Amino acid sequence: MKRKFIIAKLTALLIFILTSNTLTVFAVPNDLSLNEVIQNVQEYDNKIEKNMDKLNEYKEQILQKENDIKENEDELEKAQKNLEEKDSLLEERLKKVHMDGGFELTPMQYLDALFSSGNLVEAVEKVHVISQVCKSDRKLVLDAKESEKELNDIKNKIEKENEQLKKDKESIEKEIKDLEDQKNQLLKYVEENSALLMDGTSTIVPITLPSDITGQARTLIEETQKYLGIPYLWGGTTPDGFDCSGLMQYVFKSQNIDIPRVSEEQQSFAKPISMAEIKPGDLVFNKLSNSTHVGMYIGNDMFIHAPHTGDFVKISKLSTSNMKYVGRILDTDKN
Repeated sequence: MKRKFIIAKLTALLIFILTSNTLTVFAVPNDLSLNEVIQNVQEYDNKIEKNMDKLNEYKEQILQKENDIKENEDELEKAQKNLEEKDSLLEERLKKVHMDGGFELTPMQYLDALFSSGNLVEAVEKVHVISQVCKSDRKLVLDAKESEKELNDIKNKIEKENEQLKKDKESIEKEIKDLEDQKNQLLKYVEENSALLMDGTSTIVPITLPSDITGQARTLIEETQKYLGIPYLWGGTTPDGFDCSGLMQYVFKSQNIDIPRVSEEQQSFAKPISMAEIKPGDLVFNKLSNSTHVGMYIGNDMFIHAPHTGDFVKISKLSTSNMKYVGRILDTDKN
Protein backbone atom coordinates (compact mmCIF):
# COMPACT_ATOMS: atom_id res chain seq x y z
CA MET A 1 0.00 0.00 0.00
CA LYS A 2 2.77 2.40 0.89
CA ARG A 3 4.51 1.73 -2.45
CA LYS A 4 1.26 2.37 -4.38
CA PHE A 5 0.73 5.56 -2.42
CA ILE A 6 4.27 6.79 -3.26
CA ILE A 7 3.82 5.93 -6.94
CA ALA A 8 0.49 7.78 -7.01
CA LYS A 9 2.14 10.85 -5.49
CA LEU A 10 4.96 10.63 -8.03
CA THR A 11 2.39 10.47 -10.81
CA ALA A 12 0.65 13.57 -9.52
CA LEU A 13 3.96 15.42 -9.20
CA LEU A 14 5.05 14.48 -12.72
CA ILE A 15 1.70 15.57 -14.18
CA PHE A 16 2.07 18.92 -12.40
CA ILE A 17 5.68 19.40 -13.60
CA LEU A 18 5.10 18.34 -17.18
CA THR A 19 1.80 20.11 -17.78
CA SER A 20 2.85 23.36 -16.12
CA ASN A 21 5.82 23.87 -18.47
CA THR A 22 5.79 25.01 -22.08
CA LEU A 23 8.41 22.45 -23.15
CA THR A 24 7.07 19.41 -24.97
CA VAL A 25 8.09 16.25 -23.18
CA PHE A 26 6.59 12.80 -22.80
CA ALA A 27 3.11 11.61 -22.03
CA VAL A 28 2.47 10.60 -18.44
CA PRO A 29 0.52 7.37 -17.89
CA ASN A 30 -2.22 7.17 -15.29
CA ASP A 31 -0.27 4.66 -13.20
CA LEU A 32 3.44 5.49 -13.29
CA SER A 33 5.74 2.51 -12.66
CA LEU A 34 9.27 2.62 -11.26
CA ASN A 35 10.73 2.06 -14.74
CA GLU A 36 8.62 4.90 -16.13
CA VAL A 37 9.90 7.24 -13.40
CA ILE A 38 13.46 6.20 -14.26
CA GLN A 39 12.86 6.61 -17.99
CA ASN A 40 11.45 10.10 -17.45
CA VAL A 41 14.61 11.04 -15.57
CA GLN A 42 16.66 9.57 -18.42
CA GLU A 43 14.67 11.69 -20.89
CA TYR A 44 15.64 14.83 -18.98
CA ASP A 45 19.28 13.71 -18.80
CA ASN A 46 19.32 13.14 -22.55
CA LYS A 47 17.81 16.56 -23.32
CA ILE A 48 20.31 18.29 -21.04
CA GLU A 49 23.26 16.34 -22.48
CA LYS A 50 22.28 17.26 -26.05
CA ASN A 51 21.96 20.91 -25.15
CA MET A 52 25.27 20.87 -23.31
CA ASP A 53 26.90 19.45 -26.45
CA LYS A 54 25.31 22.27 -28.46
CA LEU A 55 26.50 24.79 -25.89
CA ASN A 56 30.09 23.51 -26.16
CA GLU A 57 29.89 23.71 -29.96
CA TYR A 58 28.67 27.30 -29.76
CA LYS A 59 31.47 28.19 -27.36
CA GLU A 60 34.06 26.75 -29.76
CA GLN A 61 32.51 28.59 -32.70
CA ILE A 62 32.42 31.87 -30.76
CA LEU A 63 36.09 31.45 -29.84
CA GLN A 64 36.94 30.80 -33.51
CA LYS A 65 34.97 33.87 -34.63
CA GLU A 66 36.73 36.01 -32.03
CA ASN A 67 40.09 34.75 -33.35
CA ASP A 68 38.96 35.51 -36.92
CA ILE A 69 38.01 39.04 -35.89
CA LYS A 70 41.40 39.54 -34.20
CA GLU A 71 43.24 38.30 -37.30
CA ASN A 72 41.20 40.58 -39.53
CA GLU A 73 41.77 43.53 -37.22
CA ASP A 74 45.53 42.93 -37.56
CA GLU A 75 45.18 42.79 -41.34
CA LEU A 76 43.04 45.95 -41.29
CA GLU A 77 45.71 47.76 -39.29
CA LYS A 78 48.38 46.73 -41.80
CA ALA A 79 46.19 47.78 -44.71
CA GLN A 80 45.49 51.15 -43.08
CA LYS A 81 49.21 51.80 -42.51
CA ASN A 82 49.96 50.78 -46.08
CA LEU A 83 47.31 53.17 -47.37
CA GLU A 84 48.58 56.02 -45.21
CA GLU A 85 52.14 55.49 -46.45
CA LYS A 86 51.01 55.60 -50.07
CA ASP A 87 48.94 58.71 -49.41
CA SER A 88 51.93 60.41 -47.79
CA LEU A 89 54.30 59.55 -50.65
CA LEU A 90 51.83 60.78 -53.25
CA GLU A 91 50.74 63.90 -51.44
CA GLU A 92 53.49 66.24 -52.69
CA ARG A 93 53.41 64.95 -56.22
CA LEU A 94 49.62 65.10 -56.46
CA LYS A 95 49.66 68.73 -55.36
CA LYS A 96 51.60 69.52 -58.53
CA VAL A 97 49.31 67.58 -60.78
CA HIS A 98 46.18 69.33 -61.93
CA MET A 99 43.45 66.82 -61.19
CA ASP A 100 40.14 66.63 -62.94
CA GLY A 101 37.97 63.73 -61.74
CA GLY A 102 40.59 61.57 -60.16
CA PHE A 103 44.17 60.92 -61.26
CA GLU A 104 43.58 61.30 -65.03
CA LEU A 105 45.89 63.78 -66.82
CA THR A 106 44.43 66.96 -68.39
CA PRO A 107 45.39 68.31 -71.85
CA MET A 108 47.37 71.14 -70.14
CA GLN A 109 49.64 68.64 -68.43
CA TYR A 110 50.42 66.96 -71.73
CA LEU A 111 51.12 70.37 -73.40
CA ASP A 112 53.42 71.34 -70.54
CA ALA A 113 55.39 68.14 -71.07
CA LEU A 114 55.67 68.85 -74.81
CA PHE A 115 56.83 72.48 -74.54
CA SER A 116 59.35 71.78 -71.75
CA SER A 117 61.06 69.08 -73.81
CA GLY A 118 64.07 69.64 -76.04
CA ASN A 119 62.77 67.48 -78.90
CA LEU A 120 59.77 65.44 -79.96
CA VAL A 121 61.18 62.10 -78.78
CA GLU A 122 61.86 63.49 -75.32
CA ALA A 123 58.40 65.06 -75.23
CA VAL A 124 56.71 61.77 -76.13
CA GLU A 125 58.74 59.94 -73.46
CA LYS A 126 57.77 62.54 -70.81
CA VAL A 127 54.08 62.29 -71.65
CA HIS A 128 54.28 58.47 -71.55
CA VAL A 129 56.13 58.43 -68.21
CA ILE A 130 53.71 60.92 -66.60
CA SER A 131 50.74 58.91 -67.83
CA GLN A 132 52.18 55.58 -66.60
CA VAL A 133 53.17 57.00 -63.20
CA CYS A 134 49.73 58.48 -62.61
CA LYS A 135 47.96 55.33 -63.74
CA SER A 136 50.21 53.17 -61.55
CA ASP A 137 49.73 55.44 -58.52
CA ARG A 138 46.01 55.50 -59.05
CA LYS A 139 45.86 51.69 -59.24
CA LEU A 140 47.94 51.26 -56.06
CA VAL A 141 45.71 53.58 -54.07
CA LEU A 142 42.51 52.04 -55.42
CA ASP A 143 43.82 48.52 -54.70
CA ALA A 144 44.72 49.52 -51.15
CA LYS A 145 41.29 51.06 -50.60
CA GLU A 146 39.60 47.99 -52.08
CA SER A 147 41.58 45.70 -49.78
CA GLU A 148 40.57 47.80 -46.80
CA LYS A 149 36.92 47.62 -47.87
CA GLU A 150 37.08 43.84 -48.29
CA LEU A 151 38.63 43.40 -44.85
CA ASN A 152 36.01 45.65 -43.30
CA ASP A 153 33.27 43.62 -44.99
CA ILE A 154 34.78 40.38 -43.64
CA LYS A 155 35.10 41.85 -40.17
CA ASN A 156 31.46 43.04 -40.20
CA LYS A 157 30.27 39.64 -41.39
CA ILE A 158 32.22 37.80 -38.67
CA GLU A 159 30.94 40.19 -36.00
CA LYS A 160 27.33 39.58 -37.10
CA GLU A 161 27.88 35.81 -37.04
CA ASN A 162 29.45 36.12 -33.60
CA GLU A 163 26.48 38.08 -32.28
CA GLN A 164 24.10 35.42 -33.58
CA LEU A 165 26.18 32.67 -31.97
CA LYS A 166 26.07 34.50 -28.65
CA LYS A 167 22.28 34.75 -28.89
CA ASP A 168 22.07 31.03 -29.69
CA LYS A 169 24.38 30.28 -26.75
CA GLU A 170 22.16 32.30 -24.40
CA SER A 171 19.11 30.47 -25.69
CA ILE A 172 20.72 27.06 -25.10
CA GLU A 173 21.87 28.09 -21.61
CA LYS A 174 18.30 29.15 -20.76
CA GLU A 175 16.90 25.87 -22.08
CA ILE A 176 19.41 23.88 -20.02
CA LYS A 177 18.48 25.86 -16.91
CA ASP A 178 14.76 25.27 -17.54
CA LEU A 179 15.38 21.53 -17.96
CA GLU A 180 17.52 21.41 -14.84
CA ASP A 181 14.84 23.23 -12.83
CA GLN A 182 12.17 20.76 -13.99
CA LYS A 183 14.33 17.75 -13.37
CA ASN A 184 15.43 18.94 -9.94
CA GLN A 185 11.78 19.10 -8.87
CA LEU A 186 11.36 15.46 -9.80
CA LEU A 187 14.69 14.31 -8.34
CA LYS A 188 14.05 16.09 -5.06
CA TYR A 189 10.86 14.14 -4.57
CA VAL A 190 12.48 10.86 -5.69
CA GLU A 191 15.36 11.41 -3.25
CA GLU A 192 12.88 11.98 -0.43
CA ASN A 193 11.40 8.57 -1.31
CA SER A 194 14.68 6.80 -2.11
CA ALA A 195 13.25 3.47 -0.91
CA LEU A 196 11.18 3.40 -4.08
CA LEU A 197 14.35 3.13 -6.16
CA MET A 198 15.98 0.44 -4.01
CA ASP A 199 15.14 -2.70 -5.97
CA GLY A 200 17.95 -4.78 -4.41
CA THR A 201 19.17 -6.06 -7.79
CA SER A 202 21.81 -3.43 -8.58
CA THR A 203 25.43 -3.43 -7.48
CA ILE A 204 28.60 -1.36 -7.85
CA VAL A 205 30.77 -4.40 -7.12
CA PRO A 206 32.32 -6.16 -10.16
CA ILE A 207 30.76 -9.54 -10.83
CA THR A 208 32.46 -12.75 -11.90
CA LEU A 209 31.82 -13.14 -15.61
CA PRO A 210 30.53 -16.40 -17.07
CA SER A 211 33.32 -18.65 -18.37
CA ASP A 212 31.88 -18.70 -21.88
CA ILE A 213 32.52 -14.94 -22.30
CA THR A 214 35.82 -14.78 -24.18
CA GLY A 215 37.90 -12.57 -26.43
CA GLN A 216 37.02 -8.96 -27.08
CA ALA A 217 33.70 -9.09 -25.22
CA ARG A 218 35.38 -10.19 -21.98
CA THR A 219 38.10 -7.53 -22.30
CA LEU A 220 35.48 -4.85 -22.98
CA ILE A 221 33.28 -5.84 -20.03
CA GLU A 222 36.24 -6.09 -17.65
CA GLU A 223 37.31 -2.60 -18.73
CA THR A 224 33.81 -1.25 -18.15
CA GLN A 225 33.60 -2.80 -14.67
CA LYS A 226 36.65 -0.73 -13.65
CA TYR A 227 34.37 2.31 -13.55
CA LEU A 228 31.68 0.92 -11.26
CA GLY A 229 30.86 3.52 -8.62
CA ILE A 230 31.90 6.50 -10.79
CA PRO A 231 29.23 9.21 -10.39
CA TYR A 232 26.86 10.05 -13.20
CA LEU A 233 27.75 13.40 -14.81
CA TRP A 234 25.84 15.27 -17.52
CA GLY A 235 28.06 15.31 -20.60
CA GLY A 236 30.67 13.18 -18.80
CA THR A 237 33.09 11.27 -21.04
CA THR A 238 35.97 10.49 -18.64
CA PRO A 239 36.52 8.60 -15.37
CA ASP A 240 35.89 11.91 -13.57
CA GLY A 241 32.22 11.29 -14.37
CA PHE A 242 30.20 9.56 -17.10
CA ASP A 243 26.83 9.92 -18.68
CA CYS A 244 25.39 6.73 -20.19
CA SER A 245 26.67 7.18 -23.75
CA GLY A 246 29.94 8.76 -22.59
CA LEU A 247 30.74 5.56 -20.67
CA MET A 248 30.04 3.38 -23.71
CA GLN A 249 32.08 5.58 -26.04
CA TYR A 250 34.99 5.64 -23.57
CA VAL A 251 35.25 1.87 -23.05
CA PHE A 252 34.83 1.04 -26.74
CA LYS A 253 37.57 3.58 -27.52
CA SER A 254 39.84 1.73 -25.09
CA GLN A 255 39.51 -1.25 -27.48
CA ASN A 256 40.24 0.98 -30.51
CA ILE A 257 36.59 0.97 -31.56
CA ASP A 258 35.14 4.39 -32.39
CA ILE A 259 31.41 4.81 -31.82
CA PRO A 260 29.24 7.96 -31.89
CA ARG A 261 28.85 10.21 -28.85
CA VAL A 262 25.14 10.11 -27.93
CA SER A 263 22.82 7.17 -27.26
CA GLU A 264 20.50 7.62 -30.22
CA GLU A 265 23.48 7.78 -32.61
CA GLN A 266 25.04 4.75 -30.94
CA GLN A 267 21.75 2.91 -31.50
CA SER A 268 21.76 3.84 -35.20
CA PHE A 269 25.42 2.80 -35.44
CA ALA A 270 24.82 -0.63 -33.90
CA LYS A 271 23.24 -3.57 -35.75
CA PRO A 272 19.71 -4.15 -34.38
CA ILE A 273 19.15 -7.67 -33.03
CA SER A 274 16.39 -9.34 -31.04
CA MET A 275 16.52 -9.82 -27.28
CA ALA A 276 16.69 -13.58 -27.96
CA GLU A 277 20.00 -13.06 -29.80
CA ILE A 278 21.64 -10.94 -27.10
CA LYS A 279 25.25 -11.71 -26.16
CA PRO A 280 27.67 -10.16 -23.65
CA GLY A 281 29.15 -6.97 -25.07
CA ASP A 282 25.95 -5.99 -26.89
CA LEU A 283 24.36 -2.59 -26.19
CA VAL A 284 20.89 -2.30 -24.70
CA PHE A 285 18.54 0.67 -25.18
CA ASN A 286 15.36 2.02 -23.65
CA LYS A 287 13.53 2.73 -26.93
CA LEU A 288 13.02 1.13 -30.32
CA SER A 289 14.69 4.21 -31.87
CA ASN A 290 16.01 7.59 -30.71
CA SER A 291 16.94 6.07 -27.36
CA THR A 292 17.73 8.30 -24.42
CA HIS A 293 19.63 5.65 -22.44
CA VAL A 294 22.20 2.99 -23.25
CA GLY A 295 24.01 0.25 -21.33
CA MET A 296 26.07 -2.88 -22.00
CA TYR A 297 24.85 -6.44 -21.48
CA ILE A 298 27.37 -8.51 -19.46
CA GLY A 299 25.58 -11.85 -19.23
CA ASN A 300 23.32 -13.61 -16.68
CA ASP A 301 20.48 -11.09 -17.23
CA MET A 302 22.69 -8.19 -16.06
CA PHE A 303 23.85 -4.99 -17.72
CA ILE A 304 26.24 -2.21 -16.75
CA HIS A 305 25.34 1.46 -17.23
CA ALA A 306 25.52 5.02 -15.91
CA PRO A 307 21.83 5.33 -14.97
CA HIS A 308 20.93 8.97 -14.37
CA THR A 309 21.68 12.07 -12.34
CA GLY A 310 22.26 11.31 -8.67
CA ASP A 311 23.33 7.75 -9.39
CA PHE A 312 26.57 5.87 -10.14
CA VAL A 313 27.89 3.51 -12.78
CA LYS A 314 26.40 0.19 -11.69
CA ILE A 315 25.22 -3.25 -12.72
CA SER A 316 21.44 -3.79 -12.92
CA LYS A 317 19.07 -6.61 -13.79
CA LEU A 318 18.04 -6.43 -17.43
CA SER A 319 14.69 -8.23 -17.37
CA THR A 320 13.19 -5.89 -14.76
CA SER A 321 14.55 -2.72 -16.39
CA ASN A 322 13.20 -0.49 -19.16
CA MET A 323 16.00 -1.61 -21.52
CA LYS A 324 14.14 -3.75 -24.06
CA TYR A 325 16.08 -3.18 -27.30
CA VAL A 326 19.48 -4.52 -28.39
CA GLY A 327 22.22 -3.42 -30.79
CA ARG A 328 25.47 -5.17 -31.68
CA ILE A 329 28.81 -3.51 -32.38
CA LEU A 330 31.32 -6.28 -31.68
CA ASP A 331 32.08 -8.86 -34.33
CA THR A 332 30.87 -11.95 -32.46
CA ASP A 333 32.68 -14.27 -34.87
CA LYS A 334 35.96 -13.08 -33.35
CA ASN A 335 34.88 -13.88 -29.78
